[in-house]
Amino acid sequence: MTTPDERRRNLIWGREALEELSADATLRQHWRDESAELLGRYPSVAALKDCSDPGLEPLQIQYAQVLSASKDLFQRMRASPACSEQRRYSLLVILRHFY
Repeated sequence: MTTPDERRRNLIWGREALEELSADATLRQHWRDESAELLGRYPSVAALKDCSDPGLEPLQIQYAQVLSASKDLFQRMRASPACSEQRRYSLLVILRHFY
């Protein structure tokens, strides 16, 4: 079972991954563009850290679309042969307790 701390940590890691992906010139342009677009709608680190609900339910409801789209992007990237083994592993760790 995923704990609230694991979920919070992985949501923060998800934001960090979108930041990295949107700036990575070695990635396909459409992945960078999609990452940047999602990052613009993703909850801030402060919002994730400051959410008083231990289960993060208010944030997960408010940001359901962007969290779901981010999860989908991470899964599609992991499945792509163009994804490096290091990135594939990093995304797996993020997805383990994501949303």
